[in-house]
Amino acid sequence: MKKQIELLAPAGSMESFYAAVNSGADSVYLGGKLFNARQNSQNFDNEEMKHIIRYAHNKGVKVYVTMNTVLKDSEMIDALNYAAFLHDSDADAVIVQDLGLLYLINKFLPDLSVNMSTQAAIYDEYGVKFFEDFNINKVIMARELSISQLKETLNITNVDLEIFIHGALCACYSGQCYMSSFLGGRSGNRGKCAQPCRLNYSFYDKEKKEELHDFGTIPVLSMKDFNAGQSIGELIDAGIKTFKIEGRMKGPEYTSAVVEYYREIIDNHLTGKTTDISELEKKAISTFSRGYTNGYLKPSKDDEMFARTSSGVKGDDIENIEEETKDIAHEFSSFRRKKVKFAISLKVGEQAVLTATDGENEVVVKSSEVCETSIKNPATEEIIKEQLGKLGSTIYELEKLDIASDENVFLRKSTLNQLRREATELLYEKGAVVYSRKEAGNIPLSRVFDFEKNKNDARAKISLKINHNNEIEFIDNMKVKRVYVPYNLDMEMAKTIEVEEKYLWIPNIVSKSEYAQFDKNMKIYEGIFDGVCVNNPGSFYFFKENSNLKIHCGPFFNIINSFSAELLKGKGAESITFSIEANIKDMESITRNSTLRTEIVSHAYAQLMVMKNCPMSMVKNCKNLQDCSKCEYREKIMLKDRKGVYFNIERENKLTHIYNSVPLTLIGKVYDFERAGIEFFFVDTKYLEDPEEIIDAMYCEINGVQTSNVLQENGFTRGHYLKNIL
Repeated sequence: MKKQIELLAPAGSMESFYAAVNSGADSVYLGGKLFNARQNSQNFDNEEMKHIIRYAHNKGVKVYVTMNTVLKDSEMIDALNYAAFLHDSDADAVIVQDLGLLYLINKFLPDLSVNMSTQAAIYDEYGVKFFEDFNINKVIMARELSISQLKETLNITNVDLEIFIHGALCACYSGQCYMSSFLGGRSGNRGKCAQPCRLNYSFYDKEKKEELHDFGTIPVLSMKDFNAGQSIGELIDAGIKTFKIEGRMKGPEYTSAVVEYYREIIDNHLTGKTTDISELEKKAISTFSRGYTNGYLKPSKDDEMFARTSSGVKGDDIENIEEETKDIAHEFSSFRRKKVKFAISLKVGEQAVLTATDGENEVVVKSSEVCETSIKNPATEEIIKEQLGKLGSTIYELEKLDIASDENVFLRKSTLNQLRREATELLYEKGAVVYSRKEAGNIPLSRVFDFEKNKNDARAKISLKINHNNEIEFIDNMKVKRVYVPYNLDMEMAKTIEVEEKYLWIPNIVSKSEYAQFDKNMKIYEGIFDGVCVNNPGSFYFFKENSNLKIHCGPFFNIINSFSAELLKGKGAESITFSIEANIKDMESITRNSTLRTEIVSHAYAQLMVMKNCPMSMVKNCKNLQDCSKCEYREKIMLKDRKGVYFNIERENKLTHIYNSVPLTLIGKVYDFERAGIEFFFVDTKYLEDPEEIIDAMYCEINGVQTSNVLQENGFTRGHYLKNIL
């Protein structure tokens, strides 16, 4: 079944699944009813999933099942047992975001392959290297990479890299978006994104205190759709093995047309043919389009990536395409039928014997009755061929029929039909199973939650992240016990800070030039800091391999369960920050089970998005290619939504950061979280009008003194801390 190049297609419904397979996909990805990042698509129950895997395997197609959401301790048993069901059902791999689920699959289901989701924010060779110790089948790379960046990663790993080549583009790096979660209560990391990036916004000039009226109100974050057709050959030559089409929410006509388009491109490149693909491309675009871009593969000033619209359009020929798709999008389609060879032996006085082979498997069936003689009604070659060729309600088509029969031999037509049915059913059963796995069955809770009781008697403390050199004045070492210093601040200033612990702060998305800077300055860092706060797997790997600094895993690791903490501990982490999407019960469970030191974001303007594109480029018309550090818009613009809420935007190091309109805070509720055994209460000075007041209030509450008049009414959020994330 293994092919060197793999075309991977989406399936959100049974019709789309059949369309993907019968249009030429090498593999499909789809989700069950739970634990997947497209909760709004139809998805599949367990019986449907078993049928899908059996059907796909019989047509030489792999099935990857999405389990690509973050998970809570309360969900882990069900999630692991669903993975065990997929293991026993012969799924080829599961697609995983959550580090805890990866940990458990490796521990309990080591022969079930895992594809690391793009939700894990893997965008360079260091991120790939982080996961090489695990049973990883593929790493799905971030969409934001160029061909040259992909080549760099391919040069240092043997892991199969999977990339997106077609479909919708998220504005934000996948797995790093909290906008839907905080604005609408529906988390993209839980598969329920409400797509706030498709809504209308206007630009607001903070300096002039006015909207940019000339620009109007449009969906300024909405991206065009991705079409990498022109780059496929170059990507194949670079060493990319798996090409993924986005679109589990779309219909079978989209799936079929897009698969046909890329199937032709890939086959042309592999065979050296040069067939005209213009009609196939037109057909694919007709099924859905917000306008198309080559994405990040080949950055160009002529390739505008912002759609300036939220909804897509379909072509005038869409009804014809839908009609054409009907025969493709069903179980017994006339497309991609599997060739079968029959050989039948009809000897008078003996049982009829039918041998069937599909090129990989062979079965032999015998009739329950013996063959007789009939001069009047013998089983002629025409009769035999007609009965054995009735394969319409199967996936097979008859390629060859060999008949060895005695003269005037007789066998009833119903018996010939029964032989055909039995042979094809047995052949199908054999073709359905690819792996010889020992059945996992149900995994009990007692085997999974086998943590030793953790005595957590840590005293609560304040940790502070500063953002400017002059903010050193807010560091009172009587109140602040840990300080985070961003790598781009003055290291001479950092030397003068006197607190119990000093940590270097690394953002969640890091460029190659920044890594070069880290490498160059590592001895300086080691002389100043006790540890480093990393915010993605790649940075974790880099600093673990290249420094002796303690590793703290920041909030962008999306830690909401004990097993994620356990995996990171095994990799060498010393402490963690809970995800800003965790709630108090999640934190209590983790502190009860894990020996890692813990931290909660207790007062900060949460970063809701980090994106490679710059919305302000539409105002400035700079096509994202000019020097951001000198741009007049980099800090002066805000987004204003349809409700009149303002969001700060910051452009730094060629990345756009969007922050929430109000701070996420625990002030007034600190005691409840202190009781959970959390050691550090994190304060971020960014956008705070009076950081000293916040630090004082936090210090008072940690020490049992309630504060008042610190928070403005309707001027803050508790996020998900006191409720359940959706």
